[in-house]
Amino acid sequence: MATLTKLALILASAPAAAEAEGNPLTRPIPGLWFYTLVIFGLLLLVLYRYGWGVLISKLDARDNAIRGAIDEARREREQAGKLLAEQEELLADTRRKTADMLTEAQQEAKLERQRILDQAREENDKILARGREQIEQETRAAIAQIRASAADLAVEVTRRMLPQVLDPGQHRALAEKFVSEIERTE
Repeated sequence: MATLTKLALILASAPAAAEAEGNPLTRPIPGLWFYTLVIFGLLLLVLYRYGWGVLISKLDARDNAIRGAIDEARREREQAGKLLAEQEELLADTRRKTADMLTEAQQEAKLERQRILDQAREENDKILARGREQIEQETRAAIAQIRASAADLAVEVTRRMLPQVLDPGQHRALAEKFVSEIERTE
């Protein structure tokens, strides 16, 4: 009400120049003012009695809904932040586990590679040892065969050269002696 009174006083004290020109819109008319104020007051009374309560309750409901939405958004944001932190922690944990698994797999692969190499070397050494043993056996067999052939040759040579002096047993003994002397000189 105080603002209406102030408004009425402002309009009543309109500049003198506006009155001199005679513009009906700027000229204060006391009867018009009275009815305008009465109608405005009645409008305020009707709005106060029937409309303000509904309007204020609607505004309060809207205010509460907005505050609730803001609070809910804040809670959801906090929850989303917590979930994000958990997901980042899980991701970091997964990355650590993956790196550990990869390192472990590389170490196992390295150990397996070394085991395979050691096994291959061992098999290679066995094969070489068998080969050497086989060569040695064949060499001994060849030497024995050569000795036997040499002894037979010596017996044959001796038999042809001295047939009347030595019998075959003596020839054989002489040939074996000859072969053993040859072996000692080698």
